[in-house]
Amino acid sequence: MKNLFIQRIYDAPIDIIGDIHGEIDALQNLIQILGYDRDGNHKENRKLIFVGDLCDRGLDSVAVIKLVKHLVDNGNAQCVLGNHELNILIHSKREGNGWFFGSPHEDDDKKFNSKEASLHDRKMIIHFLSTLPLVLESEKIRVVHACWDNASIASLMKDKSKSVKEAYDLFTKRIEEHLTKSGIAQKARKEELGYEFQLKDIYSKVPFLKNLAHKHVVEQMNNPVKVVTSGTEAFADDMFFAGGKWRMVKRLKWWDQYESDIPVVVGHYWRNFNKREKKRDLFQHIDPLHWFGAKKNVFCIDYSVGKRYEDRQHQREFSNKLVALRFPENYLVQEDGIILKIKNTLNDHLV
Repeated sequence: MKNLFIQRIYDAPIDIIGDIHGEIDALQNLIQILGYDRDGNHKENRKLIFVGDLCDRGLDSVAVIKLVKHLVDNGNAQCVLGNHELNILIHSKREGNGWFFGSPHEDDDKKFNSKEASLHDRKMIIHFLSTLPLVLESEKIRVVHACWDNASIASLMKDKSKSVKEAYDLFTKRIEEHLTKSGIAQKARKEELGYEFQLKDIYSKVPFLKNLAHKHVVEQMNNPVKVVTSGTEAFADDMFFAGGKWRMVKRLKWWDQYESDIPVVVGHYWRNFNKREKKRDLFQHIDPLHWFGAKKNVFCIDYSVGKRYEDRQHQREFSNKLVALRFPENYLVQEDGIILKIKNTLNDHLV
């Protein structure tokens, strides 16, 4: 079963930590609260699992990655690759990663105040991220950053690439050839150039650009590296503005079609305890303390710590906490020591 992209998860009690996004203080606090020493040892022989998105937006992504690397190197932690780490590996400049590529860049114009990586840091980070799997699994539990998709994981199992970047580039090349041959790429480019500035202006009126949307869906759904790190997508019902531009493609609730008995834990989707804050559509009818999906055995452990930069900008108390899921005990622990009981539980035979 073990290969470069899919690896076996620890056969031990585990603590699965959600997206950290450079918040080193939150991470150090949570690890201590969970009972680990600075090397990741635990008196009950527990192990740490990270769901990816270690970096971007927070104050010190370098320190977070160094700490996680230290824990992994000691054999006390495992970590899957998230879409933010993937962006670094494929040299994609996105919002919040100016700490690595140099800020400000085109998509990094917010005031994140992140510590910049040195040349030595960048080399270390690239090497470490290149060693991370995309999927962790056993007969008891599965961990992936964004999406458990059987077809994508089967493709990754067969792939003989020597690195995630190599696999990503190979799939991307095949997709580009298809888009060019079909004429979709040229039509999409024409639409994009026609609305180049309006697409980044929330006050502009932009029509639904069907060829551009088609291109985006094909690029996402035919690249298994993208699917497992950022999810499945389809045409949106209506245009919406998010992440600094108008979008025509929406995320899908893949968990409603997940039929396996093995539970899956993901990050990525910005879950939230704050009832005053408008929920994202994906979790509009899902309690923040519930397992969900077709068999009620999918759990998102990302509780929006990546928004702390907004709290700093407004000089207000942090509205979100870093959280760990204790498995198989099936309860949550916050960085401040508060224990949260999950309201619906997995079937006894699963835990």
